[in-house]
Amino acid sequence: MSNLRRIAAFLFVLLIGATAHAQGGSRSLDSVDNGAAKSLDSVDTGESESLDDADTGQSESLDDAEDAPAAPQASALPQPAALPDIDDADARAQAQSARQAVLVEQQRVKQADAAYSSMMTSGYPQGDARAAIVQERDAAQQAYQQANARYTSILNQLE
Repeated sequence: MSNLRRIAAFLFVLLIGATAHAQGGSRSLDSVDNGAAKSLDSVDTGESESLDDADTGQSESLDDAEDAPAAPQASALPQPAALPDIDDADARAQAQSARQAVLVEQQRVKQADAAYSSMMTSGYPQGDARAAIVQERDAAQQAYQQANARYTSILNQLE
C-alpha cells in the first residue's frame, strides 16, 4: 500500500508541475498574430472555373463505360439470304439444308465467342482448357465461313 501511495504522490507532483509550466508559458493567440496571416476569402483570385466548362465532351455515360469490350459476336455475322422460290424440290431441299447449316454454324460461333469473351474477361481457364476454347472459336468461325460459302454457291447456281 505504501508503494501505491508513493506512486500516486509522484504522479500528483508531476501533474501539478506540468499544469504550472503550461500556465506560465502560454500566450494568447492574438498576441502571436504578426499581421501576416490572411483570411482564406482574401486569397480568392476571382479565376474560378465552372465544372460545366471543364467538360471536354469526351465523357461517356456509366452505362456505356460498363459495357465489355466489343468482341466478335454472332450478331455481327450477316443473316443468310432468304430462300428464293425454287420449283425443283431437290434443289429447294438442298438450299434449305445449306441455309440451315449456316444458321447452326452461326449459333456455334456465337457460343464460341461467348466462351472466349468470358475466358478473356475472367482470365480463366488456363492451359489446355484455354487452348481448347480458342481452337473451338477458330473452328466455329471457319465452319461458318464454309457453310456460308456453300449456301451462297447454291443460290448462285439457282439464279
